[in-house]
Amino acid sequence: MIVENRFGKGELYTIDEVYNEVGITGLVKVYCESTACMSVTSDMMSWVSSGEHRSKIAFVDMNKPGYNNVIIVLGCQVTDLAILNDINKARALHEENPEAKVFMGGCLAYRFDIPLPGFISRLGAVRTEYQEITPDGKRAVHWAKPFWVDSNKFDSENGDELGEGHIFRDMYPLKIGAGCHGRCRYCTIRDTRGNSYETDAYLQVKEFIGHDDVVLISDSPTPKQIKDWCQLAIRYNKPISIRNVEPSVVCQTFSELIDLAQYGLLHILHCPIQFPNVEVLRAMNRSTLDTVEFIGISRRLRSNGVLIATNVIIDYTVPNTDGSVRTFPPLDTLWMHENFDYWSWNPYFDGHYDEQRAIERWNKYLPNKI
Repeated sequence: MIVENRFGKGELYTIDEVYNEVGITGLVKVYCESTACMSVTSDMMSWVSSGEHRSKIAFVDMNKPGYNNVIIVLGCQVTDLAILNDINKARALHEENPEAKVFMGGCLAYRFDIPLPGFISRLGAVRTEYQEITPDGKRAVHWAKPFWVDSNKFDSENGDELGEGHIFRDMYPLKIGAGCHGRCRYCTIRDTRGNSYETDAYLQVKEFIGHDDVVLISDSPTPKQIKDWCQLAIRYNKPISIRNVEPSVVCQTFSELIDLAQYGLLHILHCPIQFPNVEVLRAMNRSTLDTVEFIGISRRLRSNGVLIATNVIIDYTVPNTDGSVRTFPPLDTLWMHENFDYWSWNPYFDGHYDEQRAIERWNKYLPNKI
């Protein structure tokens, strides 16, 4: 299918087109690895869980010649370091199994302005809405370690829930939506996640009560969703965690979140503040008032046993009218450790990908990280 967005126009395969092209000679065997976020990763898990593929596509546990004929990498484009990592992952898998057809999925597939090596085709978003994720669905996607984490410090099977790069990985991902309609100056999600949607909490009660350690997954949960899920968690006396709730939404649902915390039913709340500095937030076109208010709310939530997580963008820059570049104060890591139970960072990416520059920035920010 042909898709057009602010990054240009390009061809994206659908999962049916993958089968139609590769499956001419028989069953399509897919090795799928995700270097992307939990939202993208659980999209594919939901589709596999639906069982729509069983008669024609099998997901396998290794990539090797003669074993699988398709490789899917679910990629991220939040920073050029992630893009470099995605492409290198696809290259490595291609070298292991050069006969398999390689597809890049996830957000990177929608970045038509970023050229991919000739052996990689682009795969559009693959998901099934309102789909309970099964053990087979989870096993189908091999979730790579985050690119910023040392290999010898990451245990994908037995990690601490607040260990670097491990947050939410061991929980049940209950998908409540995808996409975002925000207008943050640096963000691309509204163009790279396929069609946006949000679910009705009351249509997912059976899925919710059927699983432990539930984390609600969306790119940007709405105030109504947060309020509904707080009510359901209290009604069924089941703890939940919530990912990627914007500060403005936390402020609008403050009462419900505090009630949930006081019942002891809000485990982890992840809210991306992006940077703890008013001047930087203004440059990002983000609400300074909401972020400051969120910090106060988060302290109240922590006093009630809630774990607070966030992510930030470091080294944010904006061009001046004279052609120079304006930089901002460095991140106060001590303040971050004092105010958050878990936080991660990405260096600012201006959206223009250049592989040589990405390598140079990798060596600057992630020396010896492989």
